[in-house]
Amino acid sequence: MTTPAEYAEYARLAYFNPEDGEADFTDNKVFLKADNAEGWIFKFKDKDVISLRGTQPTQWKDVMADLRFWRIDPAGSGEKIHSGFWKEAFSLLPGIIKNTEEEKPVAVTGHSLGGAMAVIVAGFLMKMGYTVTDLYTFGQPRVGNKKFVKRVEAGCNWQRYVNNNDIVPSVPPTFAFMFEDGGNLRYINAAGKVIENSTWQERLKDSVEGRKDAWKKAQYFDSFADHAIWLYRDHLKEEEE
Repeated sequence: MTTPAEYAEYARLAYFNPEDGEADFTDNKVFLKADNAEGWIFKFKDKDVISLRGTQPTQWKDVMADLRFWRIDPAGSGEKIHSGFWKEAFSLLPGIIKNTEEEKPVAVTGHSLGGAMAVIVAGFLMKMGYTVTDLYTFGQPRVGNKKFVKRVEAGCNWQRYVNNNDIVPSVPPTFAFMFEDGGNLRYINAAGKVIENSTWQERLKDSVEGRKDAWKKAQYFDSFADHAIWLYRDHLKEEEE
């Protein structure tokens, strides 16, 4: 069984290229690259784990993908998806299909933009007949409308992690129900503890505590600091110990 901390580590590894050597824990893997999108497929006996790379601020194309708020309906089914995230995810789909078998279960994970791409890839693979066991996202922005996220929720075990004041999961806005949150929210509080079924009042109170702690440490950009994938991984590792 793959733990949440392991999925967070796979999401972290998506930021590295083969020459970096970070993913050398296994020889059975495939590096994915298409235009500006990247990721890995880690191949195990029981399933393939698809890990997709998140936003790199130095990459202008990544930043532009995050800023495109208009939606598309790629299948004409009423499932509307963030156009920038769809473009990034769609570019990797041929490589994913080529290097996975429909008969073998898959899990999908990602951080930030990679988390948004993971949701889209999982939804597409399920439509193709794949069995998606797990979808684990970390600091993931909103991806699509209610119809889209509800279908993905119904088809797999979608766990969506948000670390304290991480600002990225709050965009794009939910104005006019254009974008909806999805998955089972697992909120990581200011103390690094995972809280399930938290209320917005509890999260608001904890947000203030998190900012106070950050200011005491002279960390004035808490909303960006809390987005780091290594923080997600470390908090989850501590939970499992």
